[in-house]
Amino acid sequence: MHANKKYDVICAGIATWDTLFSGIDRDLMEVDGILAKGYTASSGGDAVNAAVNMARLGIRTAVCASLGKDSAAQLVIHDLQKAGADTSWLTQNEQVNTAAPVLLIDPEGERHIIRVPDNGNHFFTDEMVPDALMEQSSHLHLASANVLKRLDGEPLGRLFKRAKEHGLTTSLDASYDRDGNWMKNIETALHYCDIFIPSMQEASIYAGSQDIDQITAFFSAYPLQVFGIKLGEKGVYLTDFRHPVRLDTMYHAKPVDTTGAGDAFLAGFVSAWVRGYDMRSCGLFGSAQSASVLAAVGANRSAGTLEDALKRIKAENETLHMRGK
Repeated sequence: MHANKKYDVICAGIATWDTLFSGIDRDLMEVDGILAKGYTASSGGDAVNAAVNMARLGIRTAVCASLGKDSAAQLVIHDLQKAGADTSWLTQNEQVNTAAPVLLIDPEGERHIIRVPDNGNHFFTDEMVPDALMEQSSHLHLASANVLKRLDGEPLGRLFKRAKEHGLTTSLDASYDRDGNWMKNIETALHYCDIFIPSMQEASIYAGSQDIDQITAFFSAYPLQVFGIKLGEKGVYLTDFRHPVRLDTMYHAKPVDTTGAGDAFLAGFVSAWVRGYDMRSCGLFGSAQSASVLAAVGANRSAGTLEDALKRIKAENETLHMRGK
């Protein structure tokens, strides 16, 4: 964290207003109607989730995303501002609609998303993270690779290169690529990326293997400071390509809703990284933050504070360390 910078982290990516129905049986399409066990509406989207979590953790956070000028946008902005994130860098266009997906949460807490095409996220470009913002910031976190179609490939690489030229550290989070382009979308950016921690599903497709050692060897070709694999209920694997680390999950109950858990992990990790913690300690913060959002329906509604994360880490009898010490 640099005192001479206004922001610790820029969170860029998708923003949504989510409608969530919980307790939805998987045979929904076989019947003419079903009664949900619960209903929730809240902000979501990878960048918003990361920004809310980081702000709750005390990180000075600016958000870059593409919204409409509609009621959904105002609700998203309200949630971000309530958490303490700076929304002045958001882009709003009255010609588009703010993304407003419906999420169905099954009895196991897994979410299934119904999206509508041609929403504001589809118009997000690298120019929506301006140089003027980078000059005031320490780190760029791009939360939504593979779902920002105008950012795929060279534009994403251009954004990350520009961040490096401004002296920022960088992190990348990816979503499932329904178009099947995968490495084509992110490879240029990986040459300017410090932290990349995809899910096992994503990592195995990128590397063409489900073996952690082979996946690690594949990504060692890029100048990453940290590579990792989110393993869901099995925790997380992290490496600096010298010292691998495996951490167990800190959530010891049945998830209420898995929506936003991966975003929260990256938010916790990056928040600790910009504070100077070592890789393992960053993983502990990520695991603690992920556990906080698994306890309630909604992608970020139960995002914990720094005090909450420290208490959870202490309860696991873990010790935190700074980098280089």
